[in-house]
Amino acid sequence: MGRREIWSDLQIQKIASEYVCVIEETFFLYPPDWMKNPPNPAATKLFQTYVAKSPEGTFPRQTSTYQGLYCMAVDGTYLSGKFARQSREVARQTLSSGLARWKELAGERGYQSRSVPTNKLALYGGEEIRNGGLKVEVAYRDLPRGKVQRPGNAQFPNPYNLGWFDLKPGEAKTFVTNRREKTAIPDRVFRNLARTRLKDAVRGQMADWKDSDLKEGQLFTRLVSTEGGVQTYELSGSASLGEDGLWFRPEFTGMLSFDTSSGEFTGFKLVAAGQRAGKGGANGRETDLGPAPMAIALTLYRP
Repeated sequence: MGRREIWSDLQIQKIASEYVCVIEETFFLYPPDWMKNPPNPAATKLFQTYVAKSPEGTFPRQTSTYQGLYCMAVDGTYLSGKFARQSREVARQTLSSGLARWKELAGERGYQSRSVPTNKLALYGGEEIRNGGLKVEVAYRDLPRGKVQRPGNAQFPNPYNLGWFDLKPGEAKTFVTNRREKTAIPDRVFRNLARTRLKDAVRGQMADWKDSDLKEGQLFTRLVSTEGGVQTYELSGSASLGEDGLWFRPEFTGMLSFDTSSGEFTGFKLVAAGQRAGKGGANGRETDLGPAPMAIALTLYRP
């Protein structure tokens, strides 16, 4: 939510073009003491240097997360920064003040301008795209409630969120069958999808469901047509996740297409829609406990 609100702003984009912008999981940038081998030690060291050089009060004492918007030099010198989610106005000011400080340092230290790398970046999250696999974009949103088309509040006026889901070639191939009758996707494949993606992330983030939280559910595939080597399938099913005050009860509907000559998927659409309830993790539902309708749409990513 915060990233979408900030980086869609044209003024922020213009100021940010003066920086080399990166995004990283802050859990690994400043890991807990028990994590002895973070995945990118150089990035961890750089960020820890930045934190150490930051003014008192930049971060809450004994914080367990370092999410935020931070501007630094290549050696970790503090330029500016704001902890946690901020408004567009604060983001503009943070980037502008950081750039001003950088220009001061450049003058003091005699830095010379160099061209910014323009390597083409992948416009997706998750794993690298694999031949025969499936990379799916996941979109979360609340469904209309009566006359209210986009339920929200002052903090979340138009809430939706995006994520990614990857299926390895062997997992993706389980959707392909020659049967005209409904065929269940293997439990291990469905369970991974249900636990990690079928959760309430419309307004924020929520931890994966525990294995025991999947009370029941199946996802079915069925061959409906073959034309020119392209097979089309119908997807259906349902699930029951969670219980007591936190739960989601979706029904599934969708289609996928598979090119038998190339061995590649040419289409994938799956909608999981149903009632949800409760607050979980940082999903922003403190004032919207439900029950209320929610939908999650999974769509084939096309480079």
